[in-house]
Amino acid sequence: MAENVFNEKQDYLIGARDEVVKRDSMAAELDKMRAHQKKLTKNIAAEEKSIADEIAATLKKRKQEISDTYDERLDDNRARKKKVLSKRDKKKNQRINQRIDNETKDIHKNTRELEVEMKTLFKKNKVPSFCSTKLYYIMFMPRGISEVFGLLGCFLLFFAGFPAGITALVKIFVLDEKKNINVAFWCVLIAACLVILQLVIYFALYNTTKIRHGDVIKQGRSIRDKMKANDRQADAIKNSINKDKDESAYNLDAYDEKLANLDAEADTIGAEKQEALRAFEADTRQLIIDEINGRRLQTVEDMKAEKKELEEKIARGEKMYSDKVLQITNQYASYLGEELCREDKLSDLIAIMEEGQAATVSEAINFYKGKTSK
Repeated sequence: MAENVFNEKQDYLIGARDEVVKRDSMAAELDKMRAHQKKLTKNIAAEEKSIADEIAATLKKRKQEISDTYDERLDDNRARKKKVLSKRDKKKNQRINQRIDNETKDIHKNTRELEVEMKTLFKKNKVPSFCSTKLYYIMFMPRGISEVFGLLGCFLLFFAGFPAGITALVKIFVLDEKKNINVAFWCVLIAACLVILQLVIYFALYNTTKIRHGDVIKQGRSIRDKMKANDRQADAIKNSINKDKDESAYNLDAYDEKLANLDAEADTIGAEKQEALRAFEADTRQLIIDEINGRRLQTVEDMKAEKKELEEKIARGEKMYSDKVLQITNQYASYLGEELCREDKLSDLIAIMEEGQAATVSEAINFYKGKTSK
């Protein structure tokens, strides 16, 4: 059989070339179909992802729109409730202040009478009016812990803080260390002078007021004690009223009714929101999914059908290609060798025989190998 093949004429090679061309054409077509299959697979995955993304985005958006709608109503409810609470608090404070004024008016009246009594007393006895002030009694006749601490604070301010401040300013703006002036000496001297001056003023006031008008000052002290007692009593009444939890006396029922209605409205809106979200999850969600799928899934199904048809075509093509490879192997490659079972090399062998350089396949192969080996 091998010898018969090698003695064949060029028709044998032409037949081999035709079969190889068919095989190569089948391979090229298979590669093209496989590339299209790969592209279809990617397109299907991309479209399915796009559909899933659209479904997720649409569901999220619609659900958020429902929440936002009810949240806007709840925000409006809270804003109206805040206004009512503000008005209620304002009205409550007004009526608390009215109650405080009513319950302390006699005390304040007595305090005003005591103030008039003190002014009259000091004017009648020709005592300077500043002697009736709170600061005077703190400086010259303190009584109670608060006034004693007040006196200590005044001493620190006048006999320490004030001299220290003045000497600091003098040191900055008047004295110059570059002129070899003893700055520390002058600062101490100035501070001492200020302290002495203030002590002189203090004792001068003490002698001209408290010593000279001691009885009147003592009566003023007694009057101020009564005024302080009135202030403590008024503060006690004010604190008691502010701590009183019973608001029935302030006539705030209209505001409380509005607040109760707003709370009920907020509860209703909250319940409606939950029901709307439940209905969305139970019914609307699937309707949205069905609408998007109905609009877009047909494209995916068409591509899947095309892909399936292509896969079947590829399977048939692979079978035909495999058969063709076996046919070429059995009829040609097993004799000629795989390296010669190519379109270009078979064409070269055919050309050699057509040009009369070889009469048989064997001669053509020998001529070709001899030519290519040079």
